[in-house]
Amino acid sequence: MNATELINAWFDAKQAELNATEKRHSVEKELLKLMSVKEEGRTTAMLTNTVLCVATAKLNYKADVKVLSELTKAWPEADRPIKTVVEADESALKKIRHDRPETWKKIALAITLKPAKTHITLERVDGV
Repeated sequence: MNATELINAWFDAKQAELNATEKRHSVEKELLKLMSVKEEGRTTAMLTNTVLCVATAKLNYKADVKVLSELTKAWPEADRPIKTVVEADESALKKIRHDRPETWKKIALAITLKPAKTHITLERVDGV
């Protein structure tokens, strides 16, 4: 395929993907109406003699951590609904790897690099 054919194929595939996702979400919404789904957790239901539907509902919890910390500061540490997450700083690691190769060599054994999928976006630009 030439560039034009590949570009058109990409746009066609992207549109088909969007349409399929929209349709699947619509169907899932209708399927959920056939069940009594819990607010949070797993619900199973036999929709037909041969099809079992499993729906997993989840609530996302967002908090003002500063306020929550203040409200629970007198609680025992084990009961406080706050946690500290320690993780590698990817931006800092990229900078060290790029700008300070000697430092990178010292820490590289603790780091695993794995290529991520390259993301492609195409835009139709009028007049070009």
